[in-house]
Amino acid sequence: MKKAFTLIELLIVVAIIAILAAIAVPNFLEAQTRAKVSRVQSDLRTLATGIESYTVDNNKPMTCWVSATAVAGRSLFYPEVASAVSARFIRLTTPIAYVTTVLRDPFVLEKNMSRHGVSTNEYDTYDYISAFDFEKETSKRAAAITSGAGWRLASAGPDGMQYYGGAQTGLATNQYGVDYDPTNGTKSIGDLVRVGGGPGPIYTLKPSIDRIRNVYNQQF
Repeated sequence: MKKAFTLIELLIVVAIIAILAAIAVPNFLEAQTRAKVSRVQSDLRTLATGIESYTVDNNKPMTCWVSATAVAGRSLFYPEVASAVSARFIRLTTPIAYVTTVLRDPFVLEKNMSRHGVSTNEYDTYDYISAFDFEKETSKRAAAITSGAGWRLASAGPDGMQYYGGAQTGLATNQYGVDYDPTNGTKSIGDLVRVGGGPGPIYTLKPSIDRIRNVYNQQF
């Protein structure tokens, strides 16, 4: 007489597999997010070192202006995208290689990214802004958009949205412009931000999060 599994035994096995999967899959996804956060922190350190070396050689941080009229140029990752922030980093790779390659934000690997909740192709990697590029603007935003520093780097973070990690006060979406903190949940809102270059020029517009003076100029 041949022996076989009963229906009840098969259902029990399926239930056990389902329980194990329910435990393992979320943990795997959490581990993926934590790994990406670690990579971002490493990338920002690398870029910061490159920017600081560039600053020493040129007596000022690299500009984020790609041309006289634009702060973004053709994407280094998607040639068909005419305006993207990755073009700002060309100065770190040529003619002097302060970094070996333009790094990609692991949280911004999809072509259609989100900035302030709006779909856009522009933010195809880490955001870089120099306060000194904006001190002569009519609005004189300057360090209001660099969190009080001379320059700022930012990753979109696990929420996949660039919110300038502490933009100028008065921005409608500033409640999202906070630092990513894993204690709020591995996939919580917020950007991963790194600043440098010392205090940047500040005019009438103040940064919501001033990382140089360690003050909040606006409650969220």
